[in-house]
Amino acid sequence: MATARTLYDILGVPQEAPQDAVRKAYKRKVLQTHPDKLPPAAPEYQKQLAEAHFRDVCTAFDILNDPAKRRVYDNGLNYIRGRAQHDEVQNKLAKEREEWARQAELRQKERMRARTEEMRASAQKRQETLMQAEINYREKMRILEEQLRQSKEKMQKSKEGMRHATSPTINVNVSVSSPSSEAETFVAAEDILKEIRKVNPEWEARRLAAMRRHSERSNSQDGIRAHG
Repeated sequence: MATARTLYDILGVPQEAPQDAVRKAYKRKVLQTHPDKLPPAAPEYQKQLAEAHFRDVCTAFDILNDPAKRRVYDNGLNYIRGRAQHDEVQNKLAKEREEWARQAELRQKERMRARTEEMRASAQKRQETLMQAEINYREKMRILEEQLRQSKEKMQKSKEGMRHATSPTINVNVSVSSPSSEAETFVAAEDILKEIRKVNPEWEARRLAAMRRHSERSNSQDGIRAHG
């Protein structure tokens, strides 16, 4: 941080210089800056500048050559320098805090972005898992319902065969298989369907809703044909 010139700078001596060094420096500066050293034809601005430099040298010597005045000046100079250093340190700390806050914000944004991406991927994976589970469930339901339908058809055919076999107007031997196995298959399939629907009530609700929509469309088409 740049600072203004001090009285020591004007005389060209360090702050800890002894009184003898101050006096020698003053004599040397007087010879260098005295306005009489300028040529008579020197421009006015040069004369004014030389006079200002000479006054500065005299003022510096007047203060630094007096121990009491010098002590007061040194105290003020040290305070100004300390204040300047303090301000410089504070500015540096402020910049470091600002940079730390900026980096922390960037890290937080990166964590949030990664977390959002992770949640999105997890949600997508969960959705895919649910979709696959529903596909598997529908396929199992289709197979079970097909097995149930086939079992019902077999039982119906078995009952019809038994009625024909026991009819008094027909004197033939009809060999039919016992419907017990078909009935057991029907009951087992029905139990499995009930358990699956109990475990997955939302899927069962969608199946029933689809059946209702199908029934409503069928009734609507029957009504249209009846009026036609």
